[in-house]
Amino acid sequence: MTPALPRKNPGAPLSALALGLWLGMALHPAAAAAPAPEWPRVPGAAFALRNAKVTTPVLAFDAKGRELMAFNCAPRGRGLLGRFHELVCDGGSFHAREAGPWIGLQVAKSGAFTLEATLTPAAVPPKSLGVVLAYGDDTGEDAALLQDQGGLSLRLAGAQPFALFAPAAGTPVHVLIACAKDQWVAYRDGRPVKTGPLAAGASAWGTRQLVMGAAWSGADPWRGRLEALAVFPRALTAEEAAEEAAASRAVQAGRQPATTIRFRGTLVRQATTSDLEKIRPYTRSLTAAEYQVEKVLAGEWNQPTITVLHWMIMDSKRLPLADRKLGTALELSVERVDQHPQLEDCRRDELEGDLAAELFYCEADL
Repeated sequence: MTPALPRKNPGAPLSALALGLWLGMALHPAAAAAPAPEWPRVPGAAFALRNAKVTTPVLAFDAKGRELMAFNCAPRGRGLLGRFHELVCDGGSFHAREAGPWIGLQVAKSGAFTLEATLTPAAVPPKSLGVVLAYGDDTGEDAALLQDQGGLSLRLAGAQPFALFAPAAGTPVHVLIACAKDQWVAYRDGRPVKTGPLAAGASAWGTRQLVMGAAWSGADPWRGRLEALAVFPRALTAEEAAEEAAASRAVQAGRQPATTIRFRGTLVRQATTSDLEKIRPYTRSLTAAEYQVEKVLAGEWNQPTITVLHWMIMDSKRLPLADRKLGTALELSVERVDQHPQLEDCRRDELEGDLAAELFYCEADL
């Protein structure tokens, strides 16, 4: 766990903030001798969400691409990790609290920045504005990537956003926006698609907070999946944008879909969800439920029952699902637990005496 970094203080000089950040890095450095990762390919990122595993958190990289400092990324609301450790934003978001001041300090030095992300918008196009990611706090916002019915846009310093391009629903796309001191350029999958002037220059960021999947306040949630997200304290070139897009594609290459079963059934058993006080320091917990299978609608399953893990506690709140009555009928889409490595370190309440050879996982909120 990295130490808590200094909180924003409008009156604190950047030199004092830099000292605090340097001390945190010196006391808890990442593995500086580690080789440059497959992604980000371009060195110098102030922040890079390579994946969200607990053992390999988000990182800052030095000018040679070596790991410099590790940060945590905390889920909020119903923010979940996907099976490839991507951020699943579907009624929740993620807060890179400790990284916020560090990112702002680097951008403030340069007066230029690049935002990069591979995002998969929800299969259903948005009906209202959603914030893909934002750098802000209670006192303001320096930058935000947005999506609405018209597509993606970028908002700087709270001003009127400028349009980028419209991504396809349910399809991954690599987005990179480079903001120099007098011009911005947007790239889609490594190819430039739009550019424009920055009359007032790229805004120098303060020491705010980075949130992914919603605004700082939690308002305007965005629905979709996020990965390969980075912030650079300079404007990347066209060649570097293409290199980053290629590196992101290489990381995703060869992924296979999980084994999915959709069935109609009835709840016949459910483990008792532990009290909130008893699971601390955990703030989230899964509970096993057993269903009598009435009909298999998709996939293959020839057993009379099936055992499924559901989220029953989220952010220290007990969900209504934990108090369902037996006999509840429903349709579910589930996937094998052994194909969801992000669940390995998650707390769970299991059915007593359950020797099921296979467990399944339901990601959706019922």
